[in-house]
Amino acid sequence: MTGAVGPAEGASRSGVHGEDRGVRGGLPSSSLSALRGPAVRRLLALRQDQKLTTRHVRLMAQSLEVTERTVWRWLAAAERDESAAAQPGARAQSKDRFSVTPEVRRLLALWKGNVAAVHRELTARAARGEGEPPPSIPTLHRAIRRDLTPGERAGLAGGERAALRLLIPAPPSVLT
Repeated sequence: MTGAVGPAEGASRSGVHGEDRGVRGGLPSSSLSALRGPAVRRLLALRQDQKLTTRHVRLMAQSLEVTERTVWRWLAAAERDESAAAQPGARAQSKDRFSVTPEVRRLLALWKGNVAAVHRELTARAARGEGEPPPSIPTLHRAIRRDLTPGERAGLAGGERAALRLLIPAPPSVLT
């Protein structure tokens, strides 16, 4: 070996002992995501010069801690659409994607986090002509999961005490 100290020899890859959350392969997940764009653009340049090999893709996949298939998909998407090369793996943002509105938040609070009840209420309002038809229940669930924090969802479903349980760990037992 070249004298490098590995994690098994006492040094953590992140440089901070015991603080490895969100760190993979020595780099935080956000850094690995930021490297995707330059990596895909480099692979595209190699492909354009007809020098791209499976070994290049395999090395890039290992470096970014994704599968080879994922890198091939990123390359295919980047060839179809140049904007996909800037942020490989990012979901396309649709302007007509449903998001949680203040009205949906109020209904969630009213119905204590019951998404099906919120959907029924939105459907009834649409039938009376008081608004747009609601999205499907799975779409509503996805939007709530995406747009509300776990604490907000717990607070809507179980009140303030339930939300606080997520934020404040339980005190150690008096008996132990």
